[in-house]
Amino acid sequence: MDTSGTTTDGPGASAVDTIRRDSAEGRLTLLSSLREASPADSPRAPDPLRAIEESGAEDLKRMDGRVETYFFSELAMTRAYAAYLFRLAEKDLLSLVLETVREDSRIYPRPTPLDFFRASPFGLSPEQVENILSRIRERGDCGDIRESRASNGARYLYSTLYLTVAHAEALTEWNEVGQAENL
Repeated sequence: MDTSGTTTDGPGASAVDTIRRDSAEGRLTLLSSLREASPADSPRAPDPLRAIEESGAEDLKRMDGRVETYFFSELAMTRAYAAYLFRLAEKDLLSLVLETVREDSRIYPRPTPLDFFRASPFGLSPEQVENILSRIRERGDCGDIRESRASNGARYLYSTLYLTVAHAEALTEWNEVGQAENL
């Protein structure tokens, strides 16, 4: 028996174990890769999707994309991180930035540094980030997304749905300059 309270013995064990292992390694599991690994001509190898559903493993979560279905285990990966990976895999970079900024502003509350999107797992180039910013400015449904700059030139994004301009600007300056000056 594993830590989720479900057994990994039986027909779905391979798919469940693969999803948990991939999640522990920071990857989503594609349904297509599970199907490729499961020989269709073997009567003992059930369809991975059915095996996952029948496993009762409550830690496994499914995300349906435009073309692919993805899985992750909450035992090793947060929903937020899985959502980042999902949007990256689906090549939905605009939504990735919008949802990340809105979530940071709502939950923490804090502005999001633009450099955040250049780091792992995103790995966006400066050109990609600037292209996304241009698209945000052009879209009517992104009016809540604003940019703030610290006195050192660092750029941040925030959502006015959750942060006031003054609060976002103060947090931006504090993150970039104030903390270092107060050490």
